[in-house]
Amino acid sequence: MNEPVLHRSSLAAGATRVRCAALLVMAVTGIGAAAAQPAPGAPAAATVSPAAPTQSGGSSDDELAAKATDPTAQLMSFQFSDWYTASYHGVDDTSNQLVFRAAIPFDLGGTKHIFRITQPYATSSPAGSGLVDTTVFDLVVFDASWGRWGVGVAATLPTGATGLSTDKWTAGPAAGFVNASDKRYNWGLFVQSFFSFAGKASAPDVGILNIQPIFSWPLGAGRSLSIGNSALLYDTERSRWTSLLASVNYGQVVTFAGHKWRPNVEVGYDFKDDPGNPKWIARAGIALLLPK
Repeated sequence: MNEPVLHRSSLAAGATRVRCAALLVMAVTGIGAAAAQPAPGAPAAATVSPAAPTQSGGSSDDELAAKATDPTAQLMSFQFSDWYTASYHGVDDTSNQLVFRAAIPFDLGGTKHIFRITQPYATSSPAGSGLVDTTVFDLVVFDASWGRWGVGVAATLPTGATGLSTDKWTAGPAAGFVNASDKRYNWGLFVQSFFSFAGKASAPDVGILNIQPIFSWPLGAGRSLSIGNSALLYDTERSRWTSLLASVNYGQVVTFAGHKWRPNVEVGYDFKDDPGNPKWIARAGIALLLPK
């Protein structure tokens, strides 16, 4: 789940449910899974250089950079990020999280899978510090002439500290596609759902639909611009939209110590002005890319 929105525990009545819904925003919205093939003859020395637009493994570096925003890409990556909320709607505070995300492709019974796990740690927030709920998904991925599509399951585990967790186990169907038929850009949609089925009886039930549009532009030399972690969040328990996050992400594939990496930065704004929702969000991260 990509980015839990942390609220003050002193918000007025109804804020508890708002927080439970918003806790799912940040960790479920993060898409960033990318991979790139090492350039032939790349030196093993610890030098940093932009990825050249050469062919490697049948894909150009620009195509590989575009996969950075493709949750259906069967590419292994390990990403470390810092997510900073500079302001909240109706709350005079800030927060910061360190986030680890791993995307691991595997084959099972003749089908291709991509498994992803996201684990945030709040270093500061209106609700305190500590672990935030863990998010996972597993997609069965299918190649098509125009791109890729996948179906699977998404879930959250209530691993968060007090005030940083929904205190509920959730699961639901997930599906997405990315159309890469036009080399000038990629576009698609990724939908995850989270419905509580176990957990603390006193905690509010969770019902979340997370709708993530996908659009990225290759800029050449391994660089790409995308709408990043933009997402629309709908709370089925309250029958209302709880987050309308628009983001812009820039990243570039580089070579360092004989491996491919993708540093990236992102700025986002949540147009849903519920008290306690993040307002301005900044992210910075780097992913180690390990293709098969």
